[in-house]
Amino acid sequence: MESVGKIKKAIITFLVLNFGLSSIFYFFIGSAGDVNVAGGLYIIFLMYCPAAAAIITSLIFYKSIRDFGWKPGKVKYLAMAYALPIICAIVAYGLFWITTGTFTGKLPPQNMIYFILMGTLTSIIGGVLGEEIGWRGFLVPQMSKITSFSKVAILTGIIWAIWHFPLMIFANYNAGIPLWYSLPMFTVAVIGLSTILAWFRLRSGSIWPSILLHASSNLYVQNLFDPLTMETGVARYFVGETGILFAGCLLVFAYITWKMRDKLPDNRINVNQN
Repeated sequence: MESVGKIKKAIITFLVLNFGLSSIFYFFIGSAGDVNVAGGLYIIFLMYCPAAAAIITSLIFYKSIRDFGWKPGKVKYLAMAYALPIICAIVAYGLFWITTGTFTGKLPPQNMIYFILMGTLTSIIGGVLGEEIGWRGFLVPQMSKITSFSKVAILTGIIWAIWHFPLMIFANYNAGIPLWYSLPMFTVAVIGLSTILAWFRLRSGSIWPSILLHASSNLYVQNLFDPLTMETGVARYFVGETGILFAGCLLVFAYITWKMRDKLPDNRINVNQN
């Protein structure tokens, strides 16, 4: 039987490898102060560091990567995961538009079907796949073997948020508002999102709902709802990845999934479910 000690060593190895590999690209991006330096190649490479770390760690400790959840799982989880960020964005941005009159009506120049299909595919290939293989393909299932869902959701959320911090501190990721606001608000939003992603990963047994949810969030928030919102100097405080309204909506869904944690399989080793 797999030991708790082995799982902890695998998790630590993954984190050391991930942050070690990521630091290479933190340096290049931070030196330029721009996440789009080198035509955006460095940020793509960075987003695949969690995948590289997960694959290396799994091969070292388990001689396989078959437990990442490669099968698609049930269609209902794929559909629910993809739709959830859109619902959050409609609620958060809708409230902001109604109260501030900042709706621009500026839709993407592409046909919407093309925008949805190609945008989702580009988001997945352009980095989401790399992140999710690491965070939800490896880290979440491993942590779920040794601790409760609540701790899995919060701890993976904090780690995931910290992984983004160098891009916010030394480059222009989510630029436009002061760090004293953006860092804690981004962390809250990421913990909420992490809770939802972890629930879908464990409930479905598949990494693909998490991939679709992450890709959907990036696509619609950054490329549809942000352009539909007039920047008045305060918009980023309320909507987007550092906005209090969007974070609040994510926390509502996070609470709903947390309340349904009893529906998750008990993967823990010698630890009682709680």
